[in-house]
Amino acid sequence: MTSSPRPKIVPAANIDDWVRQVVDIHFHPSHGTPFWIAREKELGIDARRDIRSYADLSILGAFPMEALKTRSVLDFLPATIAKDRSQLVVQETGGTTGSPARVAVKNFFGPVNDFMNWYLDEVTGFPRGGNWLFIGPSGPHAVAASTRQMAQSRGGMCYFIDLDPRFIKLLFQKGDMKTVGLYMQHIAQQAFSILDTQQIDVLGTTPILIQSLAPMLKQRGHQFSGMMYGGTQLTKDLYHLLRTEFFPNTVHTAIYGNTLMGGALLAPPLAEPSEVVYYPMEPLVTFDVVDPKQTDRRVAEGETGQVQVTVLSEERFLPNVLERDQAERWRVLPALGWAGVANVRPLASMPGGATEGVY
Repeated sequence: MTSSPRPKIVPAANIDDWVRQVVDIHFHPSHGTPFWIAREKELGIDARRDIRSYADLSILGAFPMEALKTRSVLDFLPATIAKDRSQLVVQETGGTTGSPARVAVKNFFGPVNDFMNWYLDEVTGFPRGGNWLFIGPSGPHAVAASTRQMAQSRGGMCYFIDLDPRFIKLLFQKGDMKTVGLYMQHIAQQAFSILDTQQIDVLGTTPILIQSLAPMLKQRGHQFSGMMYGGTQLTKDLYHLLRTEFFPNTVHTAIYGNTLMGGALLAPPLAEPSEVVYYPMEPLVTFDVVDPKQTDRRVAEGETGQVQVTVLSEERFLPNVLERDQAERWRVLPALGWAGVANVRPLASMPGGATEGVY
């Protein structure tokens, strides 16, 4: 395969330069973002003067996620983008920790998918030219549209089986495992109606669903050139089992992410058993791993803490978002030049609990 140059997610070469550019956009007094203009006054700061580096984002504190659940999506867009609503798409999170958060999207995922394609080609060695089957949420969720675009850009078409993550989480919360089982049978029947009649080369779904489907897939002789996981925790043991026992001739990869940040990319597997390590797409998205009890303190490499995400784009500014996950801060991946997070799993101390369900 011919090597292609790595696309730049943004034109800035330096994270501090990019922070200043994003802050100048969102805090502009006349055509900035309503939420951030108001927030600046609440905090009593001059953001365009006071925030001149990535480290200075701490001035803003933790991002108040509740705002994305209750306010208009237009409050979080610069006026220059929000003015043309016909170009916007509203997307929602799955609501793992309660009500879903909402964002409006214009061009955010274009550079993300360009970079992901480069990474899948040059770092992961993921196959091109095949048809995909995606089992996961569509509707207001970003992942289905992103998967369709990814499949098409890699030379294939994508089949879909819709999944309602909120309904499944409700069943788990109520302990209604009988209905959960019925729903899983329903998903499996739809999957095999496609797999038994169509040429499917790449399977995309959640770790929990593939764990359920893997024995049947193996028994019925289904193999894939590529598999992509996302949506719920991928454990080290399951990752090893899928790569060695069920699909040894498949290129495996995974995405850690959500509607707000897009996706972080799975590192290539190392010696067995491999850690499950994800790397963000800097400088559009950055990861920090912080002390849950003192979130302004970053933990050392190899230590465990709460995942903190910052989204830095011309249309979306979400600094210091404390995720519902914990992980180890991981070493720099030479192919990218920045650090990642390893073995992501739900934060044990999450207030009110977090129900993952099957997505």
